[in-house]
Amino acid sequence: MTDKKPSRQQISLYERAVAYVLNMPKTEKQVRQWYARKTDDYALIETDIARLKDYNLINDTDYAQMYVEAKKTKMGIGMIRNKLRVNGVATEIIENAVSMIDNQYDFALSCVNKYMRNKDKTPENKSKLFRWLMSKGIAYDLCAEVIDEYWH
Repeated sequence: MTDKKPSRQQISLYERAVAYVLNMPKTEKQVRQWYARKTDDYALIETDIARLKDYNLINDTDYAQMYVEAKKTKMGIGMIRNKLRVNGVATEIIENAVSMIDNQYDFALSCVNKYMRNKDKTPENKSKLFRWLMSKGIAYDLCAEVIDEYWH
């Protein structure tokens, strides 16, 4: 007897969805988009998503908390909020998850040091640095505070 791998047709769409979610946590919106690419059967999609939720394989709250924990040292709060919003996480869940971030001052300061490593303290570099920090999702007030401290 030889062990053969089952073909794609033999593996149910639900089993493939479970593998998709277990590979890396996903939001409900991401799973819905994945299903939409695979089938047009709306009833099947709803049934399977309900099953995935019942087994806690899809949980937007857990996803948001894990995402914030992983990205809080790499992104500003604004960027984290935006990425979660794009992934379909509700605003209330985003705010609860982001509230876990105590202070991004150290992150902002490390970004300033990284950006200014081989640059002179010129007004042009100061404005470029400010725009760069804002693009990282760091709040306006925090950008101004960190830059002022660095410049003095």
